[in-house]
Amino acid sequence: MHIIIAILGALAAAFWAFTHFMNAANQGREAVGEVRGVIRRGKWNRRVDQRLIENLSDPREAAAVLLYQMAAYDGAVTDRQQARIIEEMKNVFQADEETAHGLYAFGRMAVGEINDAGNNVRKILRPVVEVCTAAEKQQLVELLERTAEIEGPPADIQRRLIAEARRVLLTE
Repeated sequence: MHIIIAILGALAAAFWAFTHFMNAANQGREAVGEVRGVIRRGKWNRRVDQRLIENLSDPREAAAVLLYQMAAYDGAVTDRQQARIIEEMKNVFQADEETAHGLYAFGRMAVGEINDAGNNVRKILRPVVEVCTAAEKQQLVELLERTAEIEGPPADIQRRLIAEARRVLLTE
């Protein structure tokens, strides 16, 4: 009987040691996985955390950001403002309906990231300055003015954005 109790005790001790070591190994694996995840997330976040305006290359996207911001200065962008901005983009950019809606959505998303495009006008207009002619730059300033007047006379903040855009586009 003593032998059976000793064998059962040894088996219990072996089972306890086995589960203890397995738990330790699993926790070690989880810790390594978490460290790898942190490193992966860090690399991904550095790429993802860049705001949309950091990588602008299309002058139409830059214009869309400013147009949306101009309308958003009045408060929530109305359906009337949205329709007018899309119509203006179709006319000025010779864009089809889908492209104009895509540009509008891009502008809305970019403004949502930065809260106020007026603080980043130079960065936003970089592709316009690099690619567009003087006439196209003037056309963009006029487009901003028309957008500001959709819901009534432009507010001071809208006039400041137009003035800053004019300074960046037409004096450089």
